[in-house]
Amino acid sequence: MRTAPSSNSGFTLLELMLVVTVAAVILGIGVPNMRQFILNNRMTGAANDLLAAIYAARTESVKRHAQVVMCFASDPLAATPACDGTPTQGWVVFVDDKDPTTAAATDNNGVIDADEPILLRHEALPAAIRAKSKPDGNKGYVAFNAAGFARKIASVGDGLAGVVLCDQRGNVAVYGNANSAARGLLVSQTGRPKVTRSVSDISTNVNLAGCP
Repeated sequence: MRTAPSSNSGFTLLELMLVVTVAAVILGIGVPNMRQFILNNRMTGAANDLLAAIYAARTESVKRHAQVVMCFASDPLAATPACDGTPTQGWVVFVDDKDPTTAAATDNNGVIDADEPILLRHEALPAAIRAKSKPDGNKGYVAFNAAGFARKIASVGDGLAGVVLCDQRGNVAVYGNANSAARGLLVSQTGRPKVTRSVSDISTNVNLAGCP
């Protein structure tokens, strides 16, 4: 009994070249967009984490009826961290009063004492993110009194007014002329924070003044 001859199937050279060309076009379009997506997500995450920390400090000050502070720390994971860092090094939120029912000399001084509760710790930002805060030399803090309003700690200096977060792209427009690759965080005099992506705001606002 005869068997029917089998026919070999496969790609021709022309078909293979066509598939490779289409794949190259798709990768050429998709890879840059994916890179932008990853960079934007990283920047958004950093800005939102800082925003959430300031809101947490404000909420906890009212809840605990005590001064609560968010500050940048060079070692936020230390047993007793210090308010001595930059935004890229991380931050902590702490109750600046070990016992709200008893007055003490160490209360409301912007210094983290060993017995003062630390409510939140945030590790250093990714190495690709650069940051600066305004005003310079204020130890990067926001303090809220028992009513939830920002207050100045005289021994430390003026509270945080603004932070700029940038990566290698700088303050350039992405996805539209108004939206920046950078992020700016502004803190009002009452302590209300907000994040801006405006190229113009990040460049011209005196409390931001562009990328570092």
